[in-house]
Amino acid sequence: MLDFSASVNPYGPSPRVRAALADLDLSRYPDPRCTALVEALAARHGVAPDWVLAGNGANELLHLVVRVFVRGGQRAVAFTPTFGEFERACQVAGASVFPWRANEERAFRWTLRNKADVLKRVTPPLLYLCNPNNPTGVYLSEPDVRAVASGLGAGPLLLDEAYVQFIEDAWDATPLTREGRVLLLRSMTKDYALAGLRLGYLIAHPDAVAAVRRLQPEWSVSAAAQVAGLAALEDEEYFKQTLALVRAAKTTLIADLEGRGYILHPGSANFILIRVAEAGDVRPALLRRGIAVRDCASFGLPHYIRVAVRTPEENRVLADALDAVTQGAPLEAAL
Repeated sequence: MLDFSASVNPYGPSPRVRAALADLDLSRYPDPRCTALVEALAARHGVAPDWVLAGNGANELLHLVVRVFVRGGQRAVAFTPTFGEFERACQVAGASVFPWRANEERAFRWTLRNKADVLKRVTPPLLYLCNPNNPTGVYLSEPDVRAVASGLGAGPLLLDEAYVQFIEDAWDATPLTREGRVLLLRSMTKDYALAGLRLGYLIAHPDAVAAVRRLQPEWSVSAAAQVAGLAALEDEEYFKQTLALVRAAKTTLIADLEGRGYILHPGSANFILIRVAEAGDVRPALLRRGIAVRDCASFGLPHYIRVAVRTPEENRVLADALDAVTQGAPLEAAL
């Protein structure tokens, strides 16, 4: 099975990660404070360690942040279509989400000119922005995000940057956290290819970090995830090389798909939105050919599939299979 549904670095983790895991003593409990990893992440972002909280994937931290800031009956706000786990976390808290939805006609870019003023009036307990956005890949500039954050009053902005390291010239959002209006969420599962270990982190004012930590279960981050994260951070050369390969492969895949006549929304991250007749038909048809893609109906986009960028050879297999499926070729033709 070729998995294009999960937008993970296709070249896998650094060899140093595998070596670190091989030397791990599994009989010992993990450090509950993730001291070494937190210090390394803090140094990487130029903040003090008490500004950083490691978690069992960014998803755990997202749920914990919602529990801190959102109460039952309240209404958070999210820039949509986007990662559905934020809405699920709000529902678990007994709250709901008001969507600020972007439409296809504007290439899924939001109208931002009045958002700060609206925020000042409605004062949501929490605002969620995935940047670059999942699944559209839209990436807002620093002035745009600052303008939105300027309207915050009652609650902060949770800025989810799970895919930001796939962008070559991404701007640094860390300074936004210093004013206390922004909580920065990062994942190490996609870019560092540690999805099986679950690892993410939060950068925020120490008061917010402390509040989230109080809700976090003890030993939330495994010893394996901690040593893997440290080893991954130490191998910057491998990291940069593989992400450069992913960016180059994306450029080639876009050209290939557009040359075949597909309508795309490439976005800025390591995945591409492809318009199809019915995603609910295309996904199972591709599965029968050994290829998994993301059906975007759950994002409210039933005519789109999302495909991660993999190696050039695998990308060509995807494009050929997509042709076979959308043109009605029999299964035998792909075997």
